[in-house]
Amino acid sequence: MTNTIILTGAICPSWPVLRSDPMTRLTDYLCAIRRWLEVPALAQVIYCDASGCVIPENVFESEKFESLSFDASDHARKYEAGRAETETLVFALGKTRFQFDAFYKGTGRLFVNNFEQIQREITMAPEVPLFLRPWYVAGWADTRFFRISNTCFKQWIEPRIPELTGQHRGGYVVESLFHEYLSQASPFSEPRLVGHGGHCNNLYEEDFSELEKQQAEEVILKFGLATFLCKAALQ
Repeated sequence: MTNTIILTGAICPSWPVLRSDPMTRLTDYLCAIRRWLEVPALAQVIYCDASGCVIPENVFESEKFESLSFDASDHARKYEAGRAETETLVFALGKTRFQFDAFYKGTGRLFVNNFEQIQREITMAPEVPLFLRPWYVAGWADTRFFRISNTCFKQWIEPRIPELTGQHRGGYVVESLFHEYLSQASPFSEPRLVGHGGHCNNLYEEDFSELEKQQAEEVILKFGLATFLCKAALQ
């Protein structure tokens, strides 16, 4: 079974978040992606940015890394960040050069310390099309990290993206949509998250090390990535 993870992100967020500084967020993404690339159980790591920014693939010099860019900023502002993120998954599935039947989805700025344990647990029930955990809010699922088959995503989730118009606009948020399928999911261990939450800038179990951050900053300087922080620089 090929293990693939799609990491979604927005270096220049258009949705209001507390961790909003593009340079800080880019550092987060570089630290997290490097860790994911070091996981032996993963054969493919795809990063797709939803704000129109780009992380060049040669930053990591890894054949299992793919970098994609998609601008969902308008829908993030008009509806909600979860809709833009789900549209980004649709884009990634249609553009990736890799082949796979199912994928893990991760929030791109975060790393899951116990991924390999979770992966082993999921492997014990490969027929389950969707692995989710309940969220801390009633009626919501945890969409920071999950695993879903391509077929399940295309049949259950993709057709309902237009319903994701935000909790204050009479429509669903993505956490509510995914929660509908919790009964079909198999539980796995609580993900042990490394990094900061974007919306509240809260620190999870631990932060990336100062050395990792320094290495990320050196990459930003070496490759001139500051020029990618504003979409205007891409036009």
